[in-house]
Amino acid sequence: MTTKYYLVFLLILTCAALTRAIGLNWDAGSHLHPDERFLTMVASTITLPGNISGYFDTGSSPANPHNRNFSFYVYGTYPMFLTKLAARFMQKDTYDGIVLVGRGISVLTDILTVFIVFCIGTYLTKRPGAGLLSALCYTLAVLPIQLSHFFTVDPFVTLFITIALWRIIRGQFDIITGIAIGLAVSAKISAVLILPVAACGFIAVWPFRSHTPIITGKRKHLLIGGLLTAVGAIATIRVAYPYLFTGFRINPLILNNWKQLASFDGPTTSFPPGLQWIHVSPWQPVLDMTVFGLGLPLTILAGISIIRHIWSMWKKPRWNPAITLLLWPVLLFGYQSFQFGKAMRYFWAAYPVLAVFAGMEAYQLIRLISAKIRPLPLRVWIYAGMVIMVLVWPLSFMSIYTRPNTRVAASTWIYTHIPAKSTIAWEHWDDPLPFAVGTFTPSAYTQIQMTSFDPDDAEKIRKIQNTLVSADYLVLSSNRAYGALGRLKTRFPVTNRFYQKLFSGKLGYKLIAQFTSRPMLPLFSGSLCIHVPGFSYGAASRTLGQCASGIQIVDDYAEETFTVYDHPKVLIFQNVQHLPELEILSRLHE
Repeated sequence: MTTKYYLVFLLILTCAALTRAIGLNWDAGSHLHPDERFLTMVASTITLPGNISGYFDTGSSPANPHNRNFSFYVYGTYPMFLTKLAARFMQKDTYDGIVLVGRGISVLTDILTVFIVFCIGTYLTKRPGAGLLSALCYTLAVLPIQLSHFFTVDPFVTLFITIALWRIIRGQFDIITGIAIGLAVSAKISAVLILPVAACGFIAVWPFRSHTPIITGKRKHLLIGGLLTAVGAIATIRVAYPYLFTGFRINPLILNNWKQLASFDGPTTSFPPGLQWIHVSPWQPVLDMTVFGLGLPLTILAGISIIRHIWSMWKKPRWNPAITLLLWPVLLFGYQSFQFGKAMRYFWAAYPVLAVFAGMEAYQLIRLISAKIRPLPLRVWIYAGMVIMVLVWPLSFMSIYTRPNTRVAASTWIYTHIPAKSTIAWEHWDDPLPFAVGTFTPSAYTQIQMTSFDPDDAEKIRKIQNTLVSADYLVLSSNRAYGALGRLKTRFPVTNRFYQKLFSGKLGYKLIAQFTSRPMLPLFSGSLCIHVPGFSYGAASRTLGQCASGIQIVDDYAEETFTVYDHPKVLIFQNVQHLPELEILSRLHE
């Protein structure tokens, strides 16, 4: 590459660092992400053994979560160990410190993914410009920006699957490829989906037309490489995920954890986080990616490029590295879309590949414009329009990290506007507000729980009545409950009527405060809310919508996990009528 390319690549990496690091302490130390909250609790509790034998001793190692009173643990362990070591080195080995260290490592990990995306794009096209555009497309994809703000194992899965793919499409089957696969699987067991792609890549470079014996020549080299890949993967898993094993067999405690996790799935589940996936279409993840995760412009570019490659192979049948690469998002979406849980983060590992295809198409488009459109000013305007279209969504989304988190803002508001000793109701399986802010603590209030996820029966109706009569205020700190239960109207008819009556003001409660932090561009003093069609999660609260100044993209009704961690809608109601229980019961049955 020339100096110009190096400078552009440095600029892209800087952009990747800024988009992922801005607002890293987005929850002001409140630990609002449940997965990273759990990992932080585990990481701050475990201790790393002082010797190798202690490290591999599954039954007694102090680094094994199962030995530290965490009986349910389904993640890999080495991301947590790495974070623990970094936190100790930085003298931040505390509950509040580890989470920030973990988020910082997530940022660095995804920056490395940007680099690998550049390498793949450059290799497939033999054009550094296409590699740079691929890296830029991944840098500006919203889902990686968001998930890099969290301390989870997912960044490691994405990085090492992308490294494995880079080597697979080049036919490099060796111990390094095995280590990459092993590190992906050791971070999250679902990464085993990369194995069929590795097998197809191996078959694609196998010399079927060779007349040499199978044990000589290129075939011998490939067989040795395949063996080294398998050995590297198995050895890496054994070292990086030591407590997956007890001796030479799979740890039965982990097997039980996986079975327990699987029991939460299915349309009959009563597990609160699982209810949101009932009746969700297999096509929903594609829509989530198109509108929110990747953005419409990048999705269109990636889609055109994929169609172009498939059409090229159809016209002139031949296997090429791009087709091998394409197998991964096809397999991941094809498999995960038909699973019960369809969270957007489950598809993150496909985004680097989609960014490569988007970058290759953008490169072809730029070349076409340069060849067909001669007037330089017109070309400049076209390029500027393309840049603006791609930048609007990530810049809008990043704005949420420049403002206080909605739950932090709501807690501050509560301490300022709600008198001490008031009774505040909050929903089961959601974060109770207020939480501690500065010198203020929740002990100033009486907090009571409303068990929203209980089965609809006479006991639940009685509990709702008692809660509404007893509380002075009701705080819904996200759409977790009314979003999930709103999809199950026949299973939760009373609960759905409750939300309908609550939002319409017919239960004696009045909405007195609402906190949103939507993706926005502060371009003017007026207000413009852009509602995205096709999304209805938590749509019962649409009657309570508000639009602040600037251009806002209303993502309130997107897939729950896209909003509920870092920018949920918070609603605060005041009991202004203090209706008696019989009146509440009557209105619930109207």
